[in-house]
Amino acid sequence: MIPFKIGNWEINQQGIEWKGETGRELIIDKERITETGFGERENTYDWLIHLTGKSWLTRTDIYALNSAFIYAISFFELDLNSNSFVKTFMEQEKQLAFAEEGGNQDEITM
Repeated sequence: MIPFKIGNWEINQQGIEWKGETGRELIIDKERITETGFGERENTYDWLIHLTGKSWLTRTDIYALNSAFIYAISFFELDLNSNSFVKTFMEQEKQLAFAEEGGNQDEITM
């Protein structure tokens, strides 16, 4: 496989890997890409919401992750479950806006 890069994210044989310059290491293993949220985040793609809370990721990084995520699902021929991209992106946007206002992610409820 030839790795494919979207923003600071690389889709490679392992999964989706952060390649940004923050000195952080993050790999979403291909077997875990479509993990779902639980509780109030049920029926969402958990990685796309979870990573929104990382202060070292910018809004641009998160949007690039969304594209890398969709590319990876297709490339690895992963089954789409009953999760909702709309619900996922709505929650993600709410958390991004809250963080930009200086809020604590733990205070957010759906």
